[in-house]
Amino acid sequence: MQESQCWKNVYRRLASDISAGEFCKGAKLPSQSDLASRYQTGRHAIRRALERLSVEGVISTRQGKAAVLVGLPITYHIDSRTRFASRLREAGYDVRVTALRVSDAKSASVQVAKMLNLNARDKVGFAELIHHVNGVPTALGRHYFNTHKFPDILKEISQTEPSVPDAFRRIGVSDYARRSTIVEVRQPTAYEALILEIPPTQPVLELLGQNVADPSASIEVTEAIVRADTVKLRIEGHQVGDLA
Repeated sequence: MQESQCWKNVYRRLASDISAGEFCKGAKLPSQSDLASRYQTGRHAIRRALERLSVEGVISTRQGKAAVLVGLPITYHIDSRTRFASRLREAGYDVRVTALRVSDAKSASVQVAKMLNLNARDKVGFAELIHHVNGVPTALGRHYFNTHKFPDILKEISQTEPSVPDAFRRIGVSDYARRSTIVEVRQPTAYEALILEIPPTQPVLELLGQNVADPSASIEVTEAIVRADTVKLRIEGHQVGDLA
């Protein structure tokens, strides 16, 4: 059998087994050696088949780590109540949030400072959170706060299971809305690719959002770096005017 036909047959059989539920979403696939034994082929054919599935967004691969089954992309709605973790939990996804970095003296970009109604020289509160969805690192959230206005916000976020909406509720901000969202598709930085466990050539979605408690009170700027192979954005016609 020709080499190209061999790996394509393996790809079709592996894709069929994934569709049939032979492997659990969020779980690691067997090693390349075990897959080669399962499909009675060589590791080169397995490697080519996995590369194809990775390009299609079916699995997540990174050098030195086992491939993880991603499953169908998540459809996420952008609206005035953007709450990534809680929305996905309501939809039945297992979402785990971990704080990676928290700082009360972060330098912000000119754009972020302006969105927070601060001067570019002002330091801001900063929290970086990683969201695992069904075991897959899916979104890297960077949150910027005016800690002069909300001095306790970082303490409230630094919980075992951090939540920005819960942190705001505990300091008296019962609700807030998304004023605008800037969406960009770009290549990840080396750090982002490492944390999200994706190849450095795989695109990510960057969502820069401004959250307000009322039309004139900006309370947070959030920058979400989202894996484009696991999340698809849905924007309704009436929401287009809210996107910058």
